[in-house]
Amino acid sequence: MKISKIFAGMSAMAIAATMSITAFAEKTFKNETGLDYVSAEEGKLNIDLGASPYDPATVSAVKISFTIEDESKGFGGGLMLNSKKSGWDQHDDTWSWGNADAEKPITPEGSDGSYVLTFEFGEKGEEYWGTPSDEDYYAQVFCQTWWGEDITVTNVEIVGSEKSEKPAEESKPDESKADESKADESKADESKADESKADESSNAEESSKAEESSKTETKNNTTTTTTNNATTTTNNTAAATTSAAASDNTNQATGSAAGLALAGLAIAGAVAVVSKRK
Repeated sequence: MKISKIFAGMSAMAIAATMSITAFAEKTFKNETGLDYVSAEEGKLNIDLGASPYDPATVSAVKISFTIEDESKGFGGGLMLNSKKSGWDQHDDTWSWGNADAEKPITPEGSDGSYVLTFEFGEKGEEYWGTPSDEDYYAQVFCQTWWGEDITVTNVEIVGSEKSEKPAEESKPDESKADESKADESKADESKADESKADESSNAEESSKAEESSKTETKNNTTTTTTNNATTTTNNTAAATTSAAASDNTNQATGSAAGLALAGLAIAGAVAVVSKRK
């Protein structure tokens, strides 16, 4: 009899446990946050800190906003942390949550089917979460529902500092500076080309001015004379040369005339002497 009672008791416990597991499996989260680092499956909500914009080492809390249609059955569950470095971290005595009458350590704030569940676990740093450079790195926050109706999650807020920019993103400004430097060098080359063109233009202008000046001097050496309604143009330089030549010819003609006069006198004197002798 005793053995039969023991087996009967064990069978009852097994059936109760099976019913409990089935009830747990029926509860679920509906994810309507629109955040790519938040996912839901059956009775578990996963907040992937590693994929979020926040640095897990600085995160101190998460706030889960949700709605529930029927509050008469209550609602609640457990909260956990999970990482490659520290493993699964769960404390039902301090991290379980539920409706106001559930007498759980964490009670969501709100009413009339709209609530905010705040899970504060403090900033744990890299010694707890590890670093993204670690092999198979991950850092997650889980929220489970154990009883009540399905829960619709509308938003998740993470309390922490955003991740710093990646080195690959930091290299982009350097490439931009290099492009700016090349652009500046190109502008400098264009400026030199413009200066060279300006010098050539200046030399051409000076050469042109020199030719015009030469032509002007040539024109200035030309004299125009008007006599008795007739206009005669004479090159001053040629006229000066002709005048000098004329002066020399005049002097030569004068000398020749004087010589002829003296010769005539000599001949006349000779004739007179001959006449006297006769």
